[in-house]
Order: sequence, then structure tokens, then C-alpha cells
Amino acid sequence: MTKTLLPAGCYDLLPPQARQESELSSALLSVFEGFGYEQVSPPLLEYSDSLLAGRGAALSPQIFRVMDPGAHKVMGLRADITLQIARIAVSRLAHAPRPLRLCYNGLILRMQGEALKDDRQLRQAGIELIGAATPEADAEVILVAAEALKRAGVTKLSIDLNLPGIVGSLLASEKLDNDQAQKLFAAVAHKDVSAIKGFSFGYRDSLIGLLQCAGPADAALAAMSRLELPESAKSQCRDLQEVVKILTQCGSKDWTLTIDATESRGLAYHSGISFSIFVPGVAFEVGRGGRYSIESGGGAASEATGFTLYVETLRGLLPEPKRGKRIFISEGISSKDAAKLRADGYVTVYALSEYGSGEEEARRLGCSYIYEHGKTKELK
Repeated sequence: MTKTLLPAGCYDLLPPQARQESELSSALLSVFEGFGYEQVSPPLLEYSDSLLAGRGAALSPQIFRVMDPGAHKVMGLRADITLQIARIAVSRLAHAPRPLRLCYNGLILRMQGEALKDDRQLRQAGIELIGAATPEADAEVILVAAEALKRAGVTKLSIDLNLPGIVGSLLASEKLDNDQAQKLFAAVAHKDVSAIKGFSFGYRDSLIGLLQCAGPADAALAAMSRLELPESAKSQCRDLQEVVKILTQCGSKDWTLTIDATESRGLAYHSGISFSIFVPGVAFEVGRGGRYSIESGGGAASEATGFTLYVETLRGLLPEPKRGKRIFISEGISSKDAAKLRADGYVTVYALSEYGSGEEEARRLGCSYIYEHGKTKELK
């Protein structure tokens, strides 16, 4: 047999895991649709200037590019679906009533995996709530994510809430050159307080305070309320407080709510409240989401929020799927009788003359039952 080698971070899904992933995706979409989110399916390939427009530029390092031989234009393989949904919202569904609720399920491909997870082939399932800019909308998408995870059998959650735009609010009136800004943002990303102390700007102590108050939501909000912050940052904190209030009222005792205000994980297009969802025993997120702005062709912008669940990560949390009751059809059977067996929950596997038709062949094919002489017999 010729040895095959797949690209790093890509994989085949074999039975029964492929069926398990398909059923999981279907279950997640069923939850989304139950909350009023309608499914859309954007293409795997788009012209790169469309994929990378606006906030999509943040995805440029993750995009595989190919040439369209007909149009002589560069195309890109999507590395995320969220901004494709945004494109659909401002083009094909521009005149649809707002708020617009859309959901999706599909494969993406990235140039590189993440620090704790080297998969480059990922299946995303998620929702986008477009045209709503309130804490209620932010809380809604988190509650839908939690309900979808519950359908997948995951109830114990840690929801980490972030304000990726708050550092920019603290620096809005500062005159840092590009090199200084990059070094400061790197220090924030690494939670390097000593490095931040080496900078001189108005809200430096407040920034350090934000880094140090990360933790359980109630304690973090109390500590943030004592910091000196510009009005734009205070507004973000008030929205965050309202989201925590809604989640506390509507959520579950199995949830842990934490806040790390300065954290900015993953893709760089989030501008408001964002969040990551963790489950016990998994080192990386099972889902991620947050608020972002959508720019239309006319230059106007609207607000949206949503989340993505990583289906292959969720699949890894599920028990090994069981095969159905397989019955080996060793001799002729009418279509009506075969249909009745399937209606009774059997998987019908027909004998082929070149392989044989006895009990030994039935066992070889993983069957626990055999149909012969017009009767069903369980194999011992």
C-alpha cells in the first residue's frame, strides 16, 4: 500500500468519529435555530481582497492563497467564518430586518495552529447577532453558547470575559510611536508589569491595576470600579457589569465567571466585550466570541456579536460512539422486511458472494445479528 502523508495539522475522520462529528454539528445547529438563528453557508474559497477587507486584515497571516486561473485573481481559503457572515449581512442580507440572527457550521483552514493546539483544519459552529449593540445582546450569545454546550453534554463551564478595547481607551490621548505601542501591547499580552512600569503615560497605574484585578467576576468588577479610568473605559466596564448581572441571573451554578479585562485572545477583530469558554480537563478554549464592528461598502458601520464553538474539540470530550445493532443479511430478503429491520433500529449489512455469507463473515464485519431462513438470530 502506498504510504500517504497529510499536511501538518490536517487529519482524516474515520468511522465512527466522522458520524459523531456530523451528529454533533447537527445538534448544535438545532440549538441555534431554536433561538431564532437561521443557517447560512458561505464558500470555502473567496477572493482574498474580500476575505481581508476591513477587520479581515487581521487574518492575513493565517490565509492560504491560490490563484484563480480563470479570473487571474488571488483567492484565499477561509481561516474564520465570522467575517464571511459579516460580508453576507452587509451585502446579500443588507435589507433584512435588524437585529439579524445567523448561524453556521463549516470547515476552516489556517496557516498555523495555536500555542496549545496545532490543528490547522478546524470545524466551526456558531452564531452572529448583527445590528444590536447592548449588553443584553452580548449576554444572549453567551447564553446560547452555554445551551449549545449543554446539548453536547458539557455543563461545567468557565466563562472568561474580556475587554480587548480597554487598553486602547487608556492610550487614546497618548502620543506613542508605533514601536513604543507595539512593545507596550506585547508587555500587556505577557502580563509583564515590570515592563509596563518602564513606560510613562497617564493611565499607567490604572493599566497595571486592570492586569492585577483579573479573577472571579464579582471581585474583579469591584476592583475595576476603584480605578481611575477615562469615560470610554468606564462605559465598557458598565456594559461588562450588566453582562455579568444577566449571566448570574440566567445562568447555572455549574458556571464560573471570571474577568481578565486586558486579555485579547485569538483573532484581532474584537472591539467590545469578548469571551472564551473553558471546560475542566481541557487546556484550551472550546469556544470563543465577542463584539465587533461591521463596515459596509458605504463606510457606515454596525455592531455585531457572536461566538464560535470548535466542534472537533467538543467531539474529543464525548464518549466513544457506539455502533448501531448491525445485522448481516446472509440470504435474500424483501425490501419491505429490510426496511422494517432498519425501522426497528438495525443496520443492515448485505452479504457479497465473493466474501461469503456465514456467521464467520458476519462477525468479521462487526455484526451482532444475522438474518437467515427468514429469521433474526443473535450471534453469541
